[in-house]
Amino acid sequence: MAAPKDTVPQIKFDKRNYRKHSDKNKKIIKKSLDEFGAGRSILIDPENEIIAGNGVTEAWGNKPIRIIETDGKELIAIKRTDLKTKDKKRKELALIDNHASDTSEFDNDLIQEDFNKDLLEDWDIEINEPPKKVKQELKAYKKHHILISYPPQLHAEIISLIEDICNIDDEIELESGSN
Repeated sequence: MAAPKDTVPQIKFDKRNYRKHSDKNKKIIKKSLDEFGAGRSILIDPENEIIAGNGVTEAWGNKPIRIIETDGKELIAIKRTDLKTKDKKRKELALIDNHASDTSEFDNDLIQEDFNKDLLEDWDIEINEPPKKVKQELKAYKKHHILISYPPQLHAEIISLIEDICNIDDEIELESGSN
């Protein structure tokens, strides 16, 4: 049952949203809503805090929201009466809805704070951790000189990369010069 328009409570954004919305993602969601209208619902808890749909709600702005209460034992289908199966607008909505999901990413740090590795593995959720620097033991080595030629505007970037390599192992030394 929809709440009357004048009694719809304030929807609150999830303070610990596991999804990060880039500017590109927000732009796609907003453009989709502006051109095609709402294609799916959001999900809120009894305190009116968003469980799913923070990005959509932000892009939706101050337009009307209808709240339908359920205990999760029935699937709620949104029926768009203005779109037919072969309509170009309907096809575009289906494409853009999926594309919008692809342009956001998980907040891995927040997820790792709240969930253990076993649960994530059980749901096949992969957290991309930054690669760890591994210090390798050198068995035996010879001194080699490597000549790297590059344009002057790349000097700082090249030196930084070489210093990163040197930081992996104290036995690697950087000698630089120019000609």
